[in-house]
Amino acid sequence: MQNKLQNIFQKQKEFQLNFYNPDNMSEEQKINLTKEFILCMHRELGEILNIIPWKLHRKNTKQYNVDDLKEEIIDCFKYLLNLCLIWNLDSSSFENLFYNKSKIVEERYKKEKNNI
Repeated sequence: MQNKLQNIFQKQKEFQLNFYNPDNMSEEQKINLTKEFILCMHRELGEILNIIPWKLHRKNTKQYNVDDLKEEIIDCFKYLLNLCLIWNLDSSSFENLFYNKSKIVEERYKKEKNNI
């Protein structure tokens, strides 16, 4: 039985097959598409900033819609998923690498915290 993360990866891959097949791409194609997705994700991150009142020098009275904010976060995540698909990072590998990297970051934090 697939877990929820596997389902998310599969859903994104099924949609992306309308545009490219990540299993049949040259390294040059992967690099070019990586650049495109990073630029798209950069734009989506900017859209998050357009929604929230983030400027430190301004009084934060701007009204914003949390549902719109969440939608933009999902847009960013979908581009990140595309990067995973291009570089053959499946849900299982993603999960393993996530926990391994988290362990490294936590150990680094503890070490640096103790040196302060």
